Amino acid sequence: MSKRKVFIFIGVLIFLLQPVVFPAFPMESSEPHYFKELSENILGNLLILIFFYINYTYLIPRLLFQKKYLQYGFSVFGGLLVVLLLPWMLFGSHLPPDFPELPIHPRSHDQTIFHKIQMFFSDVDHLVFLFGGTVFFSTFWFERMQNQKIKNEKLQAELSHLKLQIHPHFLFNTLNSIYASAIKKDDKTADTVLIFSDFMRYLLQDSYQNEVLLEKEIQYISNYIELQKSRLRNSVIIEFEKEGNFYNKKIAPLILFTFVENAFKYGVNPDENSEIKIGISIKKNELNFTVFNRIVTTKNIESSNIGIKNTKERLMLYYPQKHTLEIKEDPKAFVVNLKINLI
Repeated sequence: MSKRKVFIFIGVLIFLLQPVVFPAFPMESSEPHYFKELSENILGNLLILIFFYINYTYLIPRLLFQKKYLQYGFSVFGGLLVVLLLPWMLFGSHLPPDFPELPIHPRSHDQTIFHKIQMFFSDVDHLVFLFGGTVFFSTFWFERMQNQKIKNEKLQAELSHLKLQIHPHFLFNTLNSIYASAIKKDDKTADTVLIFSDFMRYLLQDSYQNEVLLEKEIQYISNYIELQKSRLRNSVIIEFEKEGNFYNKKIAPLILFTFVENAFKYGVNPDENSEIKIGISIKKNELNFTVFNRIVTTKNIESSNIGIKNTKERLMLYYPQKHTLEIKEDPKAFVVNLKINLI
């Protein structure tokens, strides 16, 4: 069972047991109406939870968010009546504690009705409060989840677009490099094809998941660097250091890769002194990621800014309050320092 389901289960259990832990009226279990009072309140809370589910899954999306305010209002009012009347009709034939009993003649039907109405209104105020809070919270939570869903879908669409936009140039160059290597009958050609195959498999399959094994993400970056080396040969100095135990850790896919690709896009020029340094380390559950590159070209810098902006948004979505990102840029160098708490 996931942590989210455990929290939901605990929350539902606490809400149902609220009449026991925090009763609306203090009563001793020895009092004659204690169990009726308790049953009435627990049933009321259960009905409120049921209405929360109905409101969240049906009423809000199909009525409130469709601007059918009148129908939604009637539905909420009907739900309130059920929550108030049903428990009282089944268990509420008693006076709440400390409620002043009225002198009622056994044969006075009018006084009996008035007496029951007075009992009813004195016993339901806490249910009205809980019901109102439930309606407000379910509406707030639904809107929050919708906004997060829309944002997530937007980021996924941008990520997919980014893949289609960025990778073709690199892929074509890599294929040309493999082709040239094959013509020369280079012994490394088979290894390069295997690396390229693993690279494409990750890009087309694994990267569409919400989380991937950190080992796979690092291997993907390693494959990318090896493919760049095979294409660039000795025209650029590349350092890639890994430190720590990455086993069984997970991370959002391609979070790190954007900065690596950015380094190769703007830090490689055969005619200049090009240098790229990449470091990944992990200590307990904190990932430290650094990228340094000399800026030797400024072509397509606008598309790079889009990619970095997209990565920042994904970091905010997947790791809120769990990451720090520092980017230092000057005319000569670009430095990225990223820390992520992977718990």
